[in-house]
Amino acid sequence: MRLEQWTEQRDRRADVHVVLTNGARLALEAQRELITDEAWQARHRDYATAGIRDVWFMRPDTRIPHVLFAEGIPAWTLYHREEAAEARLGEPHKRGTRWWTKDLRLFGPHHPPCAGDTVVRERFPLTGLGLDANGVTFPPAMTERLALEAARVRRDADQARIQHERWRHEAATRQDRRPWKPTPLPPVRPIPRPAEGPPVCEVCHRPLAEPLVRFGRHILC
Repeated sequence: MRLEQWTEQRDRRADVHVVLTNGARLALEAQRELITDEAWQARHRDYATAGIRDVWFMRPDTRIPHVLFAEGIPAWTLYHREEAAEARLGEPHKRGTRWWTKDLRLFGPHHPPCAGDTVVRERFPLTGLGLDANGVTFPPAMTERLALEAARVRRDADQARIQHERWRHEAATRQDRRPWKPTPLPPVRPIPRPAEGPPVCEVCHRPLAEPLVRFGRHILC
């Protein structure tokens, strides 16, 4: 670990430069003042070009630029006197149509949050945090908690996918069935007209109107 270390091209100087045992390099930046999106993007690109992962710590009174979250970069708030750091996690996104086909990470608490997410703040002692090639790592208890949440989301996604596939299968099966057709009525047996007197209903024996004579009964009989 080196303080105020320049990159090889000498275009950026990290507040703290860390080289991990696996060779990964990190630039830990403690930002005291507000930085514009353009200035941050320029520094971020220079670090990326040099093969360095930049990790950003903001002072408590310094706003975190949303461009960090838009580019998927975590940002931490450093409480130096308390020897603690605070992370912002995005709240789970709403589950819309075919949500199980999207990035499942977003449907649980996720770090870093997306730009515009409602965030939840989690503070940890500095001694509980670690470093790896991707930046700062959570304490084991927090890592386990996020893993359990992610597993629950995956189970829900699997159930939603199975239910959707079952519904599609049932819909396809319904379409393959022959359309319903009513059973044809038996032919009407003509009733001979009596030789004498008016025709009558064969059920109620009341007189029949002329249009009903060929049917031999009233409509409601």
